[in-house]
Amino acid sequence: MRKTLLLFFLGASFFVANAQQSKDVLFTIDDSPVYISEFKRVYLKNIDLVKDDSQKNIDEYLDLFINYKLKLKEARNLGLDKKDTYLKEFEGYRKQLAKGYLKDTRISDALVKEAYDRSLERIQASHILIGVKPNASAKDTLAAYQKIVEARDKIIKGASFETIAKEYSQDPSVVKNGGDLGWFSAFRMVYEFEDAAYTTQVNDISMPFRTQFGFHIVKVNAREKKLGEVTVAHIMVAINARRTAEEAEKRIKEINQQLNQGVAFASLAKEYSDDPSTAIEGGKIRRFGQGALNSKEFEQTAFSLQEKGELSKPIKTKYGWHIIQLIEKHPLKTFKEQKSELAKKVEKDGRSKLVTKAFIDSLKQKYSVIKNESAISYFKQTIPETFFDQEWVIDENTDLTKDLFSIKDEKYSYNDFVVYLKKNKSRGSAFADTDIFVDQLYKTFESSKLLEYYENHLEEDNADFANIINEYREGLLLFDLMESKIWNVSKTDSIGLKKYYEAQKDKYTKNESYKVIKASSSKLEAINKVEGLLTAKKSIEEIKNEVNKGDVSLVLISEEELVKGKDVLPKDFTVEEGEITITNKENFSTLIMVKEIVPSRIKTFEETKGEVISDFQESIENKWLDSLKTKYSVQVNDKTLKRVRKELSI
Repeated sequence: MRKTLLLFFLGASFFVANAQQSKDVLFTIDDSPVYISEFKRVYLKNIDLVKDDSQKNIDEYLDLFINYKLKLKEARNLGLDKKDTYLKEFEGYRKQLAKGYLKDTRISDALVKEAYDRSLERIQASHILIGVKPNASAKDTLAAYQKIVEARDKIIKGASFETIAKEYSQDPSVVKNGGDLGWFSAFRMVYEFEDAAYTTQVNDISMPFRTQFGFHIVKVNAREKKLGEVTVAHIMVAINARRTAEEAEKRIKEINQQLNQGVAFASLAKEYSDDPSTAIEGGKIRRFGQGALNSKEFEQTAFSLQEKGELSKPIKTKYGWHIIQLIEKHPLKTFKEQKSELAKKVEKDGRSKLVTKAFIDSLKQKYSVIKNESAISYFKQTIPETFFDQEWVIDENTDLTKDLFSIKDEKYSYNDFVVYLKKNKSRGSAFADTDIFVDQLYKTFESSKLLEYYENHLEEDNADFANIINEYREGLLLFDLMESKIWNVSKTDSIGLKKYYEAQKDKYTKNESYKVIKASSSKLEAINKVEGLLTAKKSIEEIKNEVNKGDVSLVLISEEELVKGKDVLPKDFTVEEGEITITNKENFSTLIMVKEIVPSRIKTFEETKGEVISDFQESIENKWLDSLKTKYSVQVNDKTLKRVRKELSI
């Protein structure tokens, strides 16, 4: 029972009441107050989980709560919260937990839902690309933008998209496809491109937008709802060097006649299909969705089939002639079914940058951090073009103690940024000039410090995190305390454990039990036969051989021990050696014959060791708690308790 209560309180949240909660003191342990708001929160949080009605009683619950607080007081008094192993384990958990709080969950959830909605459709689109590097100079960026605008203007005025694509686009595949990208859905393109495609109407051309590859415009040629997936089988008659188109058509018609006469599809596929990879499986093709196959005709026909087992008419593709049989349709998964998988994709996808940016922006607003334009200008003017290749020597008259920016009471100086710039100078090869390098590095430095500050102050800024982390902090502390004071003692004090057993062994009794032969069957006549054989003193093996002929187990026969008060015994069960009781219930008969009556007895130490250890631990804990109540002064505010009883009366 005590272990159950320990686990129960380990799961409770004991977050210290904040300024908006009631400050009424319910009780004190020495000079440490425990507030009514904390007790009420814990009680209400866990009341539905409590099965024992006595624990729902306010006074009973308060006793358990006081015991919990006494243990924590002792743990801290013993310095367990300063142990290296404790601190290391706690810090590891804190870092892991904090990861989930370093993002804007609202934006993340919205992007997951957006991805699902887009996954229900697919888009066929064309594009034009003017390449420019992400960190290109302002001059090169402007030139690329002007060129994509020029291309778009020509198309808007009536020029063919394909013609302009071949003239302007720097996508290497444009020569072959004229800019046509075919069909795609969510996560198939970089997010910026996907977003432009899904927000552009059919036959419209998007405004210029930028990705990591450069500037694009996209024309949406078509869009359609996705149809899920299908599993089909097919029989293929190929058109090849050995068979003309006419001969292939004749053969497929002959096979179709066989199908109409009732011949099994799988048998004909194995025998006649020219697709060796599927013929061996009766023509079965692995399930696929739209756009997965390199044959529009085959795909459209497969998706047009509605009923399981339905056959298509013979159709012709570039591979030959086919007859398709529908095995199963697989509808699109619901949002609930895909949410977890989509969330993982969003984290790895380019959209995760939106989540991070939104969170950083919220932190800037939260902490009133303003971009230091004068500092940025100073570093742009100060950093020489040789910065990436040579040692940067800063003018000795420069005041590097000046504030770059501050986050509440934490200040970051010019010198902090200088150190960061030097540390990251190797990244310079990705930038066209030092101005762009400074802009980007300032942004990443500021963002990293915002995240660092927020993580370090999570317990102050996020009540939910504070609740969970404090729950773990106290739970881990209590575990260490119980292990050293109770559990390890019961494991190592073998003499004390034996003495406890000897003093309490009358409580560890085994009830009267009955060694029986049990036989069950749905055939009453078979049970009656078993009864006769038992009366004739036949052995179990002889009875089995007599009633269970060959592979048929007509009767289940076993030897068991039934314990009075524990096992369910028949209503008319006769407690006498040699007596047989037969019951019939729902066309199932059971025979029980008593072979031996085993009197009630005290269990040996080995038999009941687990139960003895548990009780021994409880006795040690009770004595220990009594000593803690003597060591620390507990004062309950009766007036406040009375109010608690009234407010929590359920």
